[in-house]
Amino acid sequence: MKCSLTFLVLFFSSYVLLAQNWTLEQCLNHASENNLSIKQAHLNAELSKKSLIQSKLNLLPTINGSASQGYNFGRNIDPVTNQITIDRVKNNNFGLTSSVTLFNGFQNLNNIKKSNFEYLASKYDAEKVANDILVNIVTAYLQLLYYEELVLVSQNQVNVSNIQVQRITKMVEVGSLPNGDLLNAESQKTQEELQLVNYISQRDLALLNIKQLLDLKTTDPFQVVDPNLDPEEVYVPLNIEDVVQMASENLPQIKSATARVNSAKKSLSIAQGNRSPRFIMSGNLNTAFSDASKKYGGLDSSLSPIYLDYPFKDQLEDNVGKYVSFSLSIPLFNGWQTNTNISKAKINILQAQYNYQETSNQLRKTIEQAQNDALSAHKKYLASKKSMEAQQEAFLYIKDKFEVQLIDTYVFNDAKNKLFKTEADLLQSKYDYIFKTKILDFYMGKQLTF
Repeated sequence: MKCSLTFLVLFFSSYVLLAQNWTLEQCLNHASENNLSIKQAHLNAELSKKSLIQSKLNLLPTINGSASQGYNFGRNIDPVTNQITIDRVKNNNFGLTSSVTLFNGFQNLNNIKKSNFEYLASKYDAEKVANDILVNIVTAYLQLLYYEELVLVSQNQVNVSNIQVQRITKMVEVGSLPNGDLLNAESQKTQEELQLVNYISQRDLALLNIKQLLDLKTTDPFQVVDPNLDPEEVYVPLNIEDVVQMASENLPQIKSATARVNSAKKSLSIAQGNRSPRFIMSGNLNTAFSDASKKYGGLDSSLSPIYLDYPFKDQLEDNVGKYVSFSLSIPLFNGWQTNTNISKAKINILQAQYNYQETSNQLRKTIEQAQNDALSAHKKYLASKKSMEAQQEAFLYIKDKFEVQLIDTYVFNDAKNKLFKTEADLLQSKYDYIFKTKILDFYMGKQLTF
């Protein structure tokens, strides 16, 4: 039994030495760089950025090239010479076309501005995803610290029970105490060991939770660094209006909602631009070749015309055609579609404004709740600390009386259970208060570190 216990102790010690110690800052940095949800959110922002770039490039003229080769058989009209031919004729056509919009109701410019607001909104959405995950990691980190301390407190309680059982066993053997006291002490020890096992299980679950948030394998060594947090004795309430103002300036969800309001306004401008005339300039450059074409080479001695072969290069140079055109399109009636799109755009503006207002209201409510929670958690922490100090003194007093057999094991165990409860309550209120204050720091734009 001693060999097995020694092996377990050595194994656990080696695991602790191998385990990587993670500070909260390291956890947050790891999540920011490796979390898949954060990466996907940034990719969505990159897609919006590409759309913004394309909206700017839409201002440039369009240029398209074309080339074709055809064969005519039998009686046909040569598309190059426009003469009737009955032979097989091969012809080639080459061309470049270009067009540019000179005016279309500023739709292209408004589309650039709209795409820019959409890009900003998606970028702020990515920041919000990252913030939500980082807050979850802080919660998981503090939860793991809480259960680790709770396991230590529970282990100390079991150690005291072990000493108690050993002491009572010796007193029963010499007849100083009845066997019932030993049975009661062993029962108390068994209950505390079961409680310790439950807390260890909860600690392991908390460890698994933070590993999953960090996308680590369950087999990866991992151990958090205890920052030895000690809450202040005095908590000064924050000015809600100042916190709301700072949060509105720093939090991405407010910036995203603002960007979407501006995007909706630009959508209205685009819809209204459909009422404007469109002025477009187009151009074309083309040339052609036909193997049926012949080049006039003068007259022979009988005054008959002489036709020479017409080389491919010469035909391309001689057959060049160019044109430039300007077109004006004035919308007169399109089934009321433009008016409908304008009405929809106005509704979308209202929806975006309501969403912004709802986001702002929810932010204020969350901050007010966080302030109230922090005040309550601080009061609970101070009360729990005072209760534990009083219970420690009461336990020491009862322990001294128990050692001289002035009280029985029932009274002693009851005092020990009360002490453990106050210690557990103190730990819970401590980490609850720390978390609440960290949330307020987050709303004020401070880093989520200890």
